[in-house]
Amino acid sequence: MSLNLETKIVTTTPYSVLNNDDVLFINVAGPSSIILPASGIDGGKKRSYFIKDFSGNAGINPVTITSAGGKTIDGVSFAILNGGYSHIQVIYDGTNWKIIS
Repeated sequence: MSLNLETKIVTTTPYSVLNNDDVLFINVAGPSSIILPASGIDGGKKRSYFIKDFSGNAGINPVTITSAGGKTIDGVSFAILNGGYSHIQVIYDGTNWKIIS
């Protein structure tokens, strides 16, 4: 069995997540901003994204994750990666984003 995950190394900020992204490795020299889509439904399926501090610098240069369209992430307006090599996985519940790891 193999997984066909679209992996993106993000080197610019802000970065607006695309529907075909699955795994995002954040490799930005300074603080960065990741923007989730307003709707996480693509072709009738709920989307999830895995976002990781690939550079290991999030302790000094945090990665802020927000959502377009005023959607929340676990009921708040943003999530933040602020530890070296930290990560987050989010899934769209049909209305907003939920953190699952």
